[in-house]
Amino acid sequence: MSTTGTDQITPETAPAITEQSTAEPDTYPYVLRGVDPREVRADGNSREVGDVRKRRPELVASVAEHGVNPMVSIINVAPAPEDGVLDVLVGFHRHAAAVEVKGLENPDLTIDVLVHAPGTTRQDILVAQGIENFHREGFSPTEEAGLYEQLALAGLGDDAIAQKLTRPVERVRAGRAVAATPRTREAGDTVPNTDLLVLAQLSESADDEKAHDELVAVLERAPHDFEWKLGQLRRRRDQHAKKAEEEQRLVEQGYALLDNAYDLPEGTARLDKLCTGDDETPLDPAEHRACPGRAAVVDVDPGLTVRITELCTGFAAHGHRTIDSVRVAAAEDQLRADGVPVADPDAEGAVQLRELFADETAERPLTVDEHAGCPGHAAYAEIRWSSVDIHYVCTDYSAHGHILRTSPTAQPEPDPAFKSAEIKRAAANNKLWREAKADRREWLAKYFHGWRKRKPADLPARVHHWLALAPVLANDYLEEAAPANRYACTLLKLGEPEGYRRDSNPLVVHLRKKSTTESQAVLIRLAQVIGACEQHWDRAYTESAGDQDEDDEADGDDGDGDPQMA
Repeated sequence: MSTTGTDQITPETAPAITEQSTAEPDTYPYVLRGVDPREVRADGNSREVGDVRKRRPELVASVAEHGVNPMVSIINVAPAPEDGVLDVLVGFHRHAAAVEVKGLENPDLTIDVLVHAPGTTRQDILVAQGIENFHREGFSPTEEAGLYEQLALAGLGDDAIAQKLTRPVERVRAGRAVAATPRTREAGDTVPNTDLLVLAQLSESADDEKAHDELVAVLERAPHDFEWKLGQLRRRRDQHAKKAEEEQRLVEQGYALLDNAYDLPEGTARLDKLCTGDDETPLDPAEHRACPGRAAVVDVDPGLTVRITELCTGFAAHGHRTIDSVRVAAAEDQLRADGVPVADPDAEGAVQLRELFADETAERPLTVDEHAGCPGHAAYAEIRWSSVDIHYVCTDYSAHGHILRTSPTAQPEPDPAFKSAEIKRAAANNKLWREAKADRREWLAKYFHGWRKRKPADLPARVHHWLALAPVLANDYLEEAAPANRYACTLLKLGEPEGYRRDSNPLVVHLRKKSTTESQAVLIRLAQVIGACEQHWDRAYTESAGDQDEDDEADGDDGDGDPQMA
């Protein structure tokens, strides 16, 4: 607070020093007595004072009753070089309490201050404040971050700040990262018990409001899950960055980009589903790059493996055909060559032979040979699971004296919008499943890190119960993983199993060591069970099952198959 209506306070104009003083008025530092607290300026403190009556009511009450007793604590000040006004160096809360009391409880209150030499540098002031505040209760991580920021602005580097304040340099860097991100500093006030190093990790997501809010919510509700959530968001960020990099590369090569490979615009298909002419050989991506319809979908899995699906938009206009249509056309040509007319499956009155009796006396459905001489004999071809199915029909069964096996029932037409929504939902769930697998395996890797040094007390009793259940509940997975137990070896970092000799398996080799403890043996067994369960999800029929629906959509499947839900 600047001086108003009075002369500036300097050593030359200071009141006389009593016998309690330990220095002469012109020798620094010295005690200046009888100072109006309102005439002392309190700016630039890294520790926020705020409403001192609300935050420190006990301090205000003490100052109102006893004043600021220099025998207990004293406010440190220094004359500012530019105007000579005394600036608080240390004791901001005591000074704020004195100003409050001066204005309400005791208008006659004065304080004694310890005056340091004028010209004290900003660095010196901040260092003094910081050293004091580190020993004060309630010095929050965001206030600590603000201190490091101010010292950096005063010209100190991270190493110098760490040395002057005797703080780890990693903590200084973390504080500066927090101070540089207003969103994280604001969030730090909502989670005041969060360590500065954690807030620095939070600041990584400052540019992504949604991710930042997710992490803050975790710190508020379940801080023990912060590392897991942070790892998940980091991986997603890496995935997005990798995807953007690949997409930019493709755009520069003239590709159009599509969001996914399963909900495609009309006239668009994957290259592995297209061919040229009557040749069923799928289009070669290298040869297709000159086509005006070249397009691609980029997908990056949690392991940052890039998968590029190449497509052609408006493929018919560019001289391409679907392999399925070529196969159907070939089947129809063969039907005609065999003297069988090609039927329209949607024509009124056309019914498949398996649904017809020859007449009222028949006891079984019509066969192809029995129906071959009927004037309504015909067939059509359709694709089912990438193969051609031939369906024989009678084009007008009632006119030719046939009888329906059962009364016809109206078959509801599949809703394309519903089917498309189900495919999208399945794709989203499958993506979440793959991300969850990556999260789980990252956590498992951390859990088994340093397993050789674990002690028996580190293992919960329920682990032994769970291991006793495993041969019963997970027996099929254990059989699949045996005898190599590859993923268990990966978890324990024992090396990749080689050959077929069981006695050379890394697990066996380690268990036969005399130095292997009982705890290590239990952890090896735990890794075997967990590894067997995890290894199951690497098998082709489980890992790729979630992608089948996307292929079905691209193949034009009729929707009889249920989408794979994660």
